[in-house]
Amino acid sequence: MSILSVKNVSKTYQSGSRKLTVLDQINFDIQAGESIAIVGPSGSGKTTLLGLCAGLDSATEGSVVLQGNAFEKLNEDQRAAVRNQYVGFIFQNFQLLPTLTALENVMVPLELKRRKDAKEKAKTLLEKVGLGDRMTHYPTQLSGGEQQRVSIARAFANEPKILFADEPTGNLDTETGDMIEDLIFDLNKEQGTTLVLVTHDPELAKRTNRIIRIKGGKIQEDKHG
Repeated sequence: MSILSVKNVSKTYQSGSRKLTVLDQINFDIQAGESIAIVGPSGSGKTTLLGLCAGLDSATEGSVVLQGNAFEKLNEDQRAAVRNQYVGFIFQNFQLLPTLTALENVMVPLELKRRKDAKEKAKTLLEKVGLGDRMTHYPTQLSGGEQQRVSIARAFANEPKILFADEPTGNLDTETGDMIEDLIFDLNKEQGTTLVLVTHDPELAKRTNRIIRIKGGKIQEDKHG
């Protein structure tokens, strides 16, 4: 069964008197439990596509349906509710709240769901990503790799059906990046989460079971591993 269906999706922006087409008639379906890499050169529309798939932005044309919810038929509050229920997101620049500790950052999505066990669940996740001794630290007191591990713990806190990751190792050194990759794929397998990631890294892309290659806003190749 498809967890995500993208049909005839285009995204255009008005730039002065010019119309800029970032995505042009994109079509694909993703099955529950699949791991997908979206690859392509800078400016090819990868991150824009990821944002549309997660309901963070709206397509100019076409339809994005996530877990039976057609984003084009929903307002922003309704899209946010779908994201909160089904989606995890890992950003390249971590997107942690600077005024909250590592533990509090991971608790945020759990508290939004009014989980009574938010603190215990967040602690367990931080221990799982190897940060049991860093829970009370603020983002500025953590290295890049540690901040990304906090963001991974936060992304998995809701046990999302689908996880979107935008260049999750882009700001990390090779050794730390390898560890973060292992963590994402281990949690992905453990929870049976569908994984969709944007990456420039061919080695990371090879670890997924399907690669969608984009160039100039169009799909050039959709290859199963």
